[in-house]
Amino acid sequence: MNETLVLGGGLAGAGAASLLAAAGRPVRLLEREPGPHHKVCGEFLSVEAQRDLERIGLDIARLGPVPIGGVRLVSGEREAESALPFTALGLSRKLLDEALLDHAATLGAQIERGVRITQVNDGRVATSHGDSLSDTILLATGKHDVRGASHKAPRGGDGYVGFKMHYRAGARTRRELAGMIELVVFKGGYAGMQLVATDVMNLCLIVRRARLADAGDWERLLLALMDEPGMRRRLEDAEALFDKPLAISGLPYGHVCKDADGLYRLGDQAAMTASLTGDGMAIALRSAVAASEAVLSGTPPELFQRHFSKEVTGQISRAMLLQRAAEAPPLLALALPILKLWPRLLGHAAAMTRLPA
Repeated sequence: MNETLVLGGGLAGAGAASLLAAAGRPVRLLEREPGPHHKVCGEFLSVEAQRDLERIGLDIARLGPVPIGGVRLVSGEREAESALPFTALGLSRKLLDEALLDHAATLGAQIERGVRITQVNDGRVATSHGDSLSDTILLATGKHDVRGASHKAPRGGDGYVGFKMHYRAGARTRRELAGMIELVVFKGGYAGMQLVATDVMNLCLIVRRARLADAGDWERLLLALMDEPGMRRRLEDAEALFDKPLAISGLPYGHVCKDADGLYRLGDQAAMTASLTGDGMAIALRSAVAASEAVLSGTPPELFQRHFSKEVTGQISRAMLLQRAAEAPPLLALALPILKLWPRLLGHAAAMTRLPA
């Protein structure tokens, strides 16, 4: 049987490799990073993500995730909070990705680390360790373009820049963030904050390129954001755990790939939803499940991509509407008092942006 090549060892790649290996398919996964590493991510596992991890066979309970049952929306001095219509989990991507890679290897997938993909062309994959041939290639390289298989996502303009930092949370934050995800919306962006361990808070910060340019750099941006009450109360007594934040630019929110070019595109290569709704990890894992089923059933990449794009387009469209609403100050000023009076509307919005079961 021809060996399946999986390019990329994140959630989508490792998840697909696990399912294919479990079905007896010869699988080789190539990952560019030589060892465990953090990634820019909200680290929010929605109910859909948890279900697909169960389908993949990973026991996430042993990784010590933090339960999240509520959401708090903050803008300036105003805030509203609601129970979520499901219990989410906060979990470090460094832990989760490594667990998935180990799971894939246990099931029989061959994992090769420290391998950089340089080109993909007609079944030939050129890498820093030599060339490989396969008639079944799963492209799960995230936001990284690969020569011969460019992402084709729209870029340019006043796009988004993402930052991620872990902090040792102070006593107040540990108390007030217990069981909650907090979304702080401000001019030119928003931040998601939640506990991913007993005393570790993840900050996922998304800003417009223009807002970052006005500030100049991360340090000045963070200093300016301390004028926001919601940011100040979380960061004033927090201890940064990284020497510098992780950052990524050119985030093509709203993109859905419909052209396969002979490749099964997974994760961010397939679609990118607004991070505000916390379903990015769910889409990556759903693409892993869908692509592995397509490969095992003999469904060609073009048909898989069309079917998958239809499955996620509704969620992404609704998520983009919410993100644009959050970035409109007059609309947000009107919405927050209403959400304060009827908090269930916030939970309803969270329910509306889920992937289909």
